[in-house]
Amino acid sequence: MTDEELNAWVRLSTVPGLRLQDAVSLLEAFGSPVDAMDASRGTLRRHVPAEVADRIASGPEDAQEQIVSRTLAWLGRVNGAFAVTLSDPDFPKGLLETGCSPLVLYGLGDRELLGAKLVAILGTRHPSADGARDAYEFGAGLGKAGLTLLSPMMEGIDSESLRGALEGEGGRAVVLCAAPLDRVYPASRRPLMAQAAKTGLLLSSLAPGTPLTDEAVKLRYQHLAGLASAVLVMEAGVMSKAIPVARAAGVLGRDLLAVPGNIHLPLSKGPNRLIREGARLVESVQDVAGEVLRLSDPVPRLRDRPFP
Repeated sequence: MTDEELNAWVRLSTVPGLRLQDAVSLLEAFGSPVDAMDASRGTLRRHVPAEVADRIASGPEDAQEQIVSRTLAWLGRVNGAFAVTLSDPDFPKGLLETGCSPLVLYGLGDRELLGAKLVAILGTRHPSADGARDAYEFGAGLGKAGLTLLSPMMEGIDSESLRGALEGEGGRAVVLCAAPLDRVYPASRRPLMAQAAKTGLLLSSLAPGTPLTDEAVKLRYQHLAGLASAVLVMEAGVMSKAIPVARAAGVLGRDLLAVPGNIHLPLSKGPNRLIREGARLVESVQDVAGEVLRLSDPVPRLRDRPFP
């Protein structure tokens, strides 16, 4: 991709009010962002709403121009940084199924992980001691099973599973960040973010320099549902954010998995309800691998063996 093409992709992706379907219409009509950005106002209005066509034809606003400049500088300055666009073969096609896919995805780290089988492990921000240990062990075991953790890098179950994935033998992780990659959010996750960039992959749908908004935080979870091959929920209350994310993944056809819990504990309510709704009950990483990779010969567990 030339500098001119990258510039056009970033400019197009930062046009205020541009929806995914608008961008697709422009790309189908003009073939590339370069030609779309050079089209006349009248021609643009045939393919996108008038207000969007006017913004494109008027040229980038000052704030938009600053984001484009900062993004290009970041890509040229930071080792391991890259951008993958909607037309790139490496672009995760699962994002398109969400209906809110970014046009450009920004990465830092191992680009090959864009094609990995990703498992998101979600749950409460305030896990029990057992829950934190289980999250760590599940995260650490994914690498041995041929799977890669997908993490939103939040506190609790999320960060414990991420620590396990990064510290486990052969473990790697893809971290989907709410903020642009020139910023750490939440700030307390800085060490994990640095470690993930070295051995795994950081991803963001926001260009460097873009302000972080509540909408961006919410979109991150929709994108996670699209990127994941499976979503596993453990220790989550019925009102936990993990529950709607898991359901969204299920609607997209992803494997929906849950670790059951004590019926008397509030943090068991979420996973147990998902199981009643059709999520697959799992109790080990072998169970997870069996669901995601469809293993024909799962590893036997101690309780499965007959005793005299």
